[in-house]
Amino acid sequence: MKKKDGFKDEKYIALPIKNEIDYTKHPLINGTYITELGLYPSAKYHYRERMEGIDENIFIYCMEGSGVIELLHNKIIQLNAGEIFCIPAKTPHRYYALSENPWSIIWIHFVSDMMDLFGDDKITISSPEKKHLLQTHFINLLQISEKEFSQHHFIVISKLLSLILAETYLLEDKVSFDKQNQYLSKCIRYMNENINQELTLKQLAHHLKISQSYLSTIFKKYTQQSPIEFLIHLKIDQACKYMKMTDLKIYEIAKKVGYEDAYYFSRLFKKYTGLSPKVYRAQMEGIISNGKSG
Repeated sequence: MKKKDGFKDEKYIALPIKNEIDYTKHPLINGTYITELGLYPSAKYHYRERMEGIDENIFIYCMEGSGVIELLHNKIIQLNAGEIFCIPAKTPHRYYALSENPWSIIWIHFVSDMMDLFGDDKITISSPEKKHLLQTHFINLLQISEKEFSQHHFIVISKLLSLILAETYLLEDKVSFDKQNQYLSKCIRYMNENINQELTLKQLAHHLKISQSYLSTIFKKYTQQSPIEFLIHLKIDQACKYMKMTDLKIYEIAKKVGYEDAYYFSRLFKKYTGLSPKVYRAQMEGIISNGKSG
């Protein structure tokens, strides 16, 4: 047995956006707004499948019980009490409650320009204070959404959504913080182990089994650089070591740090150090020579 709705004490609200499309262009909306939302308590037999995805993102907060979300490429997420997952727009998916302990969920269909900030992992809300805060926001959101639809209410709803998203994804619990640090450490280790390869953002993300946008977000957050910028710095740093400690020719050093084109490597080296490889090596040799005792 499968049900998409019809649960005891459920709430479902569809905002009449199509009739008031100008509301979405208001400057205070800032590209983030809700189209539908609902509360499904003890949703036994709950099942939704959309093989083409939908035009909006889907925010799912599991308050109690458990359920499963399945995405493309066999990505399967079990969502338990206190966990949140966001399905990006136009992503084929199915999700359903586990029969032995069906979930109670709050779900939101929303449009946003900020999806790159959210990543593609579930978020765990572990602190009781934060759970209470988020549930209070959701209750307010449902109550305001049930009122007569107006531009004023639409703006307030949009701002509440932005607050929920910020508190969920930008002020994360330590569990998520630790997970991001694990991704960062694992990625940097992989970069160092493959310093002689021409790695791409796609390859790095694939190695970690996360999206390219999420990987970029983590690096920007913790290093203020993109993953590729960080990788270039590692390569240039390694090249500097080769110049100081070996007699390898410039083109050989270029290959050792993943650049087949020695001219491109030289331009990149000068861009990041302010010196050409030849000048840098000459300066290093001068420093070493002057430092030797006679």
